[in-house]
Amino acid sequence: MPKKNDVGEMKERLARLNERAKSAEDELKKLEERRKKVQNLIAEEERKKRTHNLCGIGGLVYKYFGDDISQEKFKEMLDFLFAIDEVQEFVIAEKEKRFLRNNPPVVISENTNSNEKITESDNVKIENA
Repeated sequence: MPKKNDVGEMKERLARLNERAKSAEDELKKLEERRKKVQNLIAEEERKKRTHNLCGIGGLVYKYFGDDISQEKFKEMLDFLFAIDEVQEFVIAEKEKRFLRNNPPVVISENTNSNEKITESDNVKIENA
């Protein structure tokens, strides 16, 4: 004869499951707290790095323009300097150098399994497609 479920056993089982669920919730809360602490530490270190960089740049501004320069006057000077074509070209070239230094070009090797050779005209067709 099949065993019938006993209500008392089912209540005990439910109580054990509820206890396990509570324990899992407590563990999840602890993990979330640790995760938030690590996120805060990362944000704090990034702020410190940014502040250090800003102070260094501010120090250079003071060095070259004096420590009594206002933000508005410094902006005026930069606007004037960046209006000069040679300065714009220099800044663009420096940005490109920094970009290439931080993002090295990808070299795709030739497919040695194929007898086909890709010609310059093929490349143009591919780019225009």
